[in-house]
Amino acid sequence: MNFLTPGMQYMLLGTFLFSIGSLCVKLSGLHVPTTEILFVRGVVGVLLCWYILRRAGVGVFGKRKLALFLRGLLGFTSMLAEFYTIVHLPLADALVLLFSHPIVVALLGWFILRERLSKGSLVAVLISLVGVTVVCRPGILFGAKEAMDPFLLGVALLAVLLTSFAILTVRSLAKTEHPAVVMFYPPLFIALLAPLFAGEWVVPTVGEWCTMLGVAVFMNMGQYYMTRGYAIESAARISGVSSLEIVFAGMWGVMFLNEIPDVWTVLGGVLIVLGTVVLGRSARTEMVISPKFPLS
Repeated sequence: MNFLTPGMQYMLLGTFLFSIGSLCVKLSGLHVPTTEILFVRGVVGVLLCWYILRRAGVGVFGKRKLALFLRGLLGFTSMLAEFYTIVHLPLADALVLLFSHPIVVALLGWFILRERLSKGSLVAVLISLVGVTVVCRPGILFGAKEAMDPFLLGVALLAVLLTSFAILTVRSLAKTEHPAVVMFYPPLFIALLAPLFAGEWVVPTVGEWCTMLGVAVFMNMGQYYMTRGYAIESAARISGVSSLEIVFAGMWGVMFLNEIPDVWTVLGGVLIVLGTVVLGRSARTEMVISPKFPLS
């Protein structure tokens, strides 16, 4: 993977682990409520971060407490909005909207963090998003008979915005905080707040406990490697790699869910991978875009 920068390699590993966690969500969500799965992920995440921080000899609460508090709040609210979008919108529409966040991250990183954004990086992100669109084939682009509910569309766009700000917060905090410290706050907020949004709780079976623990372990480890990636790579270049989660999800669908991808899924996957390759090569480009009014 010489065409990928070290930060993008961390993101690729984190995305791969996240995709396995998504498979576990799919399997456990057949019977267990979403907030219950989220709560288990939060509790395990807190324990995992505590263990990592104890071994590293690093304090749990970090240095920039206000920014870390914001990271936890953004992590919880963005995930809550994402789950609401996925549950209430057609899956294709929900995914194409939620995976538009790399462009938002790139633009916010350009204006807020004053990161250098090459034309190649921007083109690569656009290619990846086209691939996501082809894979999902949303009704709003491929001819839906009914318009999307404005409220649900607003929730989806709110999820994209919250996720983008959460990513930029990680990018900023990762420069001064241990990755496990940055990871600690979202599961802490999830563990504390998820029960407040829960309805009826169920008693999971042994198999459901295994898949719920899989959600917690794989997604929290995925977040750990993603955080390491954000610590050494620009948010604009690295965020598009997360689109590969759809490719991995297609693989798990074939292997475990008997879901055979069609030609559109294959074509979209090729575009997403192509966008990732372009992202890696554009990291060395010399042609950059600068905002006309730099922020002080």
